Amino acid sequence: MEELKTNISVQAEDGAAAVPLPPEGRKKKRFKWNVNYYGIVFIIPFFVVYAIFSAYPMVYSVILSLTDYEGYVRDFSIIGFENFAYLLHQPRFWYSFYNTIIMFLMNFIPQLVLGLMFAAMFTSKTYKMKLKGLFKGVYYLPNIITATSVAVMFYTLFQQSSGGMWRICVQLGIIEDGYNFYLYEWPSRILVAFVSFWQWFGSMMVTLSAGILGINPSVYEAAELDGANQRQAFFHVTLPLIRPIVVYCLVTSTIGGLQGFDIPYLFLGGGPALTGGRNATETVAVYIYKTAFDQGGEMKYNVASAASVYLFIVCAAVSILLFRLTNVNEERQAKRAAKRIWGGDRA
Repeated sequence: MEELKTNISVQAEDGAAAVPLPPEGRKKKRFKWNVNYYGIVFIIPFFVVYAIFSAYPMVYSVILSLTDYEGYVRDFSIIGFENFAYLLHQPRFWYSFYNTIIMFLMNFIPQLVLGLMFAAMFTSKTYKMKLKGLFKGVYYLPNIITATSVAVMFYTLFQQSSGGMWRICVQLGIIEDGYNFYLYEWPSRILVAFVSFWQWFGSMMVTLSAGILGINPSVYEAAELDGANQRQAFFHVTLPLIRPIVVYCLVTSTIGGLQGFDIPYLFLGGGPALTGGRNATETVAVYIYKTAFDQGGEMKYNVASAASVYLFIVCAAVSILLFRLTNVNEERQAKRAAKRIWGGDRA
């Protein structure tokens, strides 16, 4: 009977409406904050910023690449892939890709080779070197200097007649008096590549050093007991174990090199100018910027957006290719190791 009373409505003494009685012993459910929700809350700002400043611009660029939007005209129409076809017949656009690849190779290969050498030297247990921390800090210092400061500094150093490095080159007989680095194709490319190398070499070295320091010392002790010298330990122990770090440096440097803008634009503005409307140090990113904002006031946003889509496709394809090649090499090495151990093709 008591349970039935809890489910019926009672009439208030003052004649008010009936109010249902809550079941006895039943508690109201409270919202319990799951610990996993904290992670969701913390990553929400990242997705908000990414959506506003990365995802939306990328989607909008793809949309503009399919239109005839130019200048301040707000009315535009969809024209399909005409902008992409237009770029395929532009020698200046393809030459900017050539400049990008050439200058990237000229600064990345020395970065990787010297970065590995210095990283191995600074992390070596047998090679005693004083003030290692100081040298690491000095090498990494250019990476924290803004690109504008770096470009202005090197432009002043190699400027004709007044630059300090220009005077040294004249005194050493490397160049003749009156020579201007900024008027010739290859000297300009070499200077831009050298500035990029000088700025990012420290970052490469520190990243590789961190990878080497993460290797278990017992591995080197085992190699030493097996009679391996320093060169053999570096090529057969260090390099295979820091392969993921090398791949990371390779992918990030490749993407950064293909998107290079600050040093080529701030140093020489993409110049010097060559025949056929080409420019000696104009990268794809500089070409996109000039096409959109600095091409005689035309502001061809549609063409610049199409060039951005081409650049995105190239970066994505190169990244996938690099990851694919490294994974294939790792699979082959695993199969070879299994074959040596088990005497067959077992993996």
